[in-house]
Amino acid sequence: MPEFDTDLHIHSHHSIGVSHTMTIPNLVNGAAEKGLDILGTGDATQPDWLDHLRRNLVPSGEELKQEGISFIPTVEIEDGESIHHLVILPDFESVEMLRSSLRPFSPNIDSEWGGRPRANIGPSDLAALVRETGGFVGPAHAFTPFKSVFREGRYESLLACYGKEAANIHFIELGLSADTEIADYIPELRGITFITSSDAHSPSPDKLGREFVRFSMESATFDELRKAILRQQGRKPILNVGLDPRLGKYYLSFCSSCRRTVQILEGEGHPWFDTLNIYIECKNDDEKAALLRDVHKRRAKCPIDGKNLRLGVRDRAMMIGTPRSESLFDRPPYLHVPPLLDVISASMNGMAKSTKSVRSLYDRMRSSIGRETTILIDAPIDRVSKIDGRVGAMVEALRNGTATYAAGGGGRYGWLVPPWQTGKPIK
Repeated sequence: MPEFDTDLHIHSHHSIGVSHTMTIPNLVNGAAEKGLDILGTGDATQPDWLDHLRRNLVPSGEELKQEGISFIPTVEIEDGESIHHLVILPDFESVEMLRSSLRPFSPNIDSEWGGRPRANIGPSDLAALVRETGGFVGPAHAFTPFKSVFREGRYESLLACYGKEAANIHFIELGLSADTEIADYIPELRGITFITSSDAHSPSPDKLGREFVRFSMESATFDELRKAILRQQGRKPILNVGLDPRLGKYYLSFCSSCRRTVQILEGEGHPWFDTLNIYIECKNDDEKAALLRDVHKRRAKCPIDGKNLRLGVRDRAMMIGTPRSESLFDRPPYLHVPPLLDVISASMNGMAKSTKSVRSLYDRMRSSIGRETTILIDAPIDRVSKIDGRVGAMVEALRNGTATYAAGGGGRYGWLVPPWQTGKPIK
């Protein structure tokens, strides 16, 4: 069955903070360079963007295409509780139906900057309106500390969020802050499909497709995508690709004052700390769960300054769920691979991605091997290493899961540690 690399969550230049270069021609070029086959349109309910889509996308059977790249109508919507939802729609007619349904509740659906519209209704009502159009809806970037369903102070289950519509929630978007392992701490999520997508605000290759899903399905249509999300008739996701959550600013729990991140270890010793971390030992899973509950309830204090500890993304998922991550079905692999420009930058000791040296090597690898996804995922390591041994060593470590990270948290990004800095040989 054919395979399609798919990025379903992007934005147009009608969303605040998005590059003016986010147009269909530029997205097509960016998708081809990256190696993506299907893009979500993003911002489909914004009227000017919808007109742009109608002018630039050519119907081909049940597909919407431009120069070999297929598009499926999508939009991110903020509800009355400031939760963001990813909506996937069958066609432009269903987009118009949703626009009409949302207009009485949305102050900005027709505005120039209404690419991500706000609807002053609850999650359940929003999900019902989407269902009536024949579309799908699920939580967007479900674990980020802002605007997400599972953020602290919001919901601890899809049932509590969506109510009677929870049975119709068939996917969640993990977002840049989480991966399969983190989401599968929560028993309720273990039977639904996980979407990885970029939330791109630019068509540049380090933004577009920085997270994506590889689906096995017959064609690039909404109906085939629906079957793949539901894992029906052999259609299914076969690979999630995304950033390692340890690179994010909110992965680990942290002190709200000194911003040191919390490392939870096995043991029975007293807490200790260094310039970056606080180390707390727990003798078993029950003690770890109790610690996370105390952090959530602001009862756990920093041993350095006595201020409250705050939950990071991973620990929030563990607090909601269980101390162990597992799935109810054979989940596809999750490949922790950052964009190629990031890999090249790290291989050059953190040289800026905009420098001539980084861009020159990027262009050389692309012209020699092909699409970025091929270089990062599919090409023989020897072929990558022949062009640059250090990039080859990093790609190999990323593929086989031996890459080393300094985890982020407390507003501090994590970083990828090159293999030669950890004593691993370069081929």
